[in-house]
Amino acid sequence: MAAVPGFLIVVVDCLRADLLARPQAAWPAASDLTRRGIRFANAYTTCPTTTPAFTAMFTGRPPTSHGVRALRGAKLAESVPTFPDELERSGYLTWASVTGPLLDNVGLLRGFGDIEYRDVPDRSVHSAWGERLLDRVRDSAAAATPWLGVVHLWDVHTPRTYPPEFDSRRFGRTAYERSFAGIDPWLGRLFEIAGPDATIILTGDHGENTTLEPRSLRQQNVARRIRDRLPVERWATRMVARGARSESKRLLRLAPRYFWNHNQTLFERDVRVPLVVAGPGIEAGVRATPVSHLDLAPTLLDLAGLAAPAAGWRGVSLAPSLRGTDEPPAHPIVMEVPTGTPSGVATVSQAAIRDGSWKLVTTLEDAAVADALYDLVADPDERRNRAADHPDVVERLKARLREITTERTDADAMSEEDDAILAARLDELGYL
Repeated sequence: MAAVPGFLIVVVDCLRADLLARPQAAWPAASDLTRRGIRFANAYTTCPTTTPAFTAMFTGRPPTSHGVRALRGAKLAESVPTFPDELERSGYLTWASVTGPLLDNVGLLRGFGDIEYRDVPDRSVHSAWGERLLDRVRDSAAAATPWLGVVHLWDVHTPRTYPPEFDSRRFGRTAYERSFAGIDPWLGRLFEIAGPDATIILTGDHGENTTLEPRSLRQQNVARRIRDRLPVERWATRMVARGARSESKRLLRLAPRYFWNHNQTLFERDVRVPLVVAGPGIEAGVRATPVSHLDLAPTLLDLAGLAAPAAGWRGVSLAPSLRGTDEPPAHPIVMEVPTGTPSGVATVSQAAIRDGSWKLVTTLEDAAVADALYDLVADPDERRNRAADHPDVVERLKARLREITTERTDADAMSEEDDAILAARLDELGYL
């Protein structure tokens, strides 16, 4: 009897690429998945905040094309197809368990037959929900129907959470690392229950700024109390405005995570994410060619033996690289800072494109924002702006960025009632 295909996508909110760049004793289950699967060493989100990033994953389109460019105010247009839509129509059992800002009134969860939104107290894998989710995956793996499950994990997001026994140097140097170590035993059980016939994808929706990250939960709580007494949002707004307009971008690099933990910049720490794929027919390996979350939609449809929708998909299928030993085809990677005031700090319009070793951070809307060009092979920490030295590269990449982002889709207007519900949730989460 042929195995029934299953896809399990695990998205750990705020998970940076460097946490899975090499095996770590503090998170053995995630390290084991990385060892036995294919790790895309240069994988990128399209936006350093959750809602636009997830929408890009599901649609294969950058934010300019799918239209959901902020945390609130707009919902995905019915005319924009998603890969869960396509899988459900082909007979897949589809479900998603999400939290944070991903309410179903944003429209990006279209195509999932069952949508679970987790509120307090069920946001953490250490809650009763963690056991229920394992049961759901067990049932999916045992069914005679192909299935797709998406799990969105929140423990690594601020304020970080983990059991007291993980508050030790053994499990990481900071609260950020320990929060990931804290979910690893649960991840190990999840991967085992999914079974050998499931294709497992582990990624983050975006990265994280961990500058001056507290070492422990106690230090995190003390820092939060201090932050609440200071005009941090005003300071942070000034810093991001000045930093984006400077050629050095030094202020943006030095900003502590209590000014902003993501949302505001397109540095590698904020936009480079882990992407590990393991499953039947996939041999262990590493792929160095830059790839994007936009590539997930065509990849999943390709693995399922389905054709991609006729138009609008900007990603490329990584399935041939997963099935063989070749690198995926080289293609430009685009990303942008979200619009609005996530975390209370007004954003400055910025976009970026990576093409080969070059990465350009620029704007197509605000002439006051200084271009920043980095050679990520020679300068992986993005400390030396080469824009003045290579104006030809800057202009070439700007032209390519304009070409890729030419297609614009207007999101549907969100009703006042739905927007108020989402605003209340964002306030509770600390975004507003």
